Amino acid sequence: MTPVLSRATVQRIACAVVAAEVRRVRGSALPLPHQWPETMAIGDDGLGLDSLEQLGALGALAETFGLDDTMLGREPPRTVGAWIDWIMGRFARGGGHVTVRTSGSTGRPVPCTHALADLLAETQFLAGYVHERRRVVALVPAHHLYGMIWTALLPAVLDIPVVTRTVGASLELAPGDLVIAVPDQWQAILSLTRGFPTDLVGVSSGGPLNDALAADLLASGVARLLDIYGSSETGGIALREVPARSYRLLPRWQLLARDDGDWELGDDRGWRHDLPDRIERVGERDIRPTGRRDGAVQVGGHNVWPTRVADMLRTLEGVADAAVRLHVSGRLKAYIVPAVERDRSQLTTMIERAVADRLSMAERPVTLTFGSTLPRNVMGKLEDWT
Repeated sequence: MTPVLSRATVQRIACAVVAAEVRRVRGSALPLPHQWPETMAIGDDGLGLDSLEQLGALGALAETFGLDDTMLGREPPRTVGAWIDWIMGRFARGGGHVTVRTSGSTGRPVPCTHALADLLAETQFLAGYVHERRRVVALVPAHHLYGMIWTALLPAVLDIPVVTRTVGASLELAPGDLVIAVPDQWQAILSLTRGFPTDLVGVSSGGPLNDALAADLLASGVARLLDIYGSSETGGIALREVPARSYRLLPRWQLLARDDGDWELGDDRGWRHDLPDRIERVGERDIRPTGRRDGAVQVGGHNVWPTRVADMLRTLEGVADAAVRLHVSGRLKAYIVPAVERDRSQLTTMIERAVADRLSMAERPVTLTFGSTLPRNVMGKLEDWT
């Protein structure tokens, strides 16, 4: 049977897409929850989008769902429900494609298009791991592929409700919940939660899940913890159930050897895809990622390039050299070599102001260390610092 998106699924994804587009344009979030009823007006009496923002929302929805203006009526959409009608007209016969964008911070986000049938097949497989759940607790938005699969498609497959929560507010977790989060959120949840309800299952993706954090979550009462390895370009690639160290490939994928001794993915259509990371093969279908190919790291679910942040720091007056790495906290840290001897507190204030103006939240180093030269080992290679 040709897969068809449900109206509730479309509504959740569409609201997340529009919220992200408005945040991109305004630089701030809408002062309303991001799950709006279909009767909600788009303009002044509801979401408060001006005419340009409404056009931007239509463009973002068109890219995500593969729409065009021939599917619109003679009047522009006036309510959230009209957006949903527009999208459902495209998917009423099933099939189709969905496009998401990479979560690059310093790299330009790239559109990645996926066949809806592939996403639903992946969702059906993953549902087998979590089929006895009471509800989905979503801490990630549905416009990124991870959130789309786990907080929009999966609840429809399992026929269970989904609720949206924010770390830093009461999560109101209950027995039987399936909690969808990224590693930084899991770290915060662990710090804020004094014991988890029984039979709670967690899912993590959007970056490496630290083994120590995973072990602490299980010790604190999380019944099961799944770690999903994938990317916006490929969708889910492999998963592990903690405490396993290696990831098992999802059914769609096979490992293919390259002539240079590296590995790439092959899918069930015979297409070949690059892996986002270098990997170690530890079994017929088991892998272990060993590091990003492009030098990016994950901060709060966003790709960040430390070398590009270091390049920006070197452009600042008073900075002779800089190095940037991922801190154990999950945020960036920077080592600064001052150009001339000057008051460190003044230099710190200047750097903090500059990064606040020029870098996204995920790119900003949260700790600064100063020294006369960058730390290097006896071979002259840059080494870590505390």
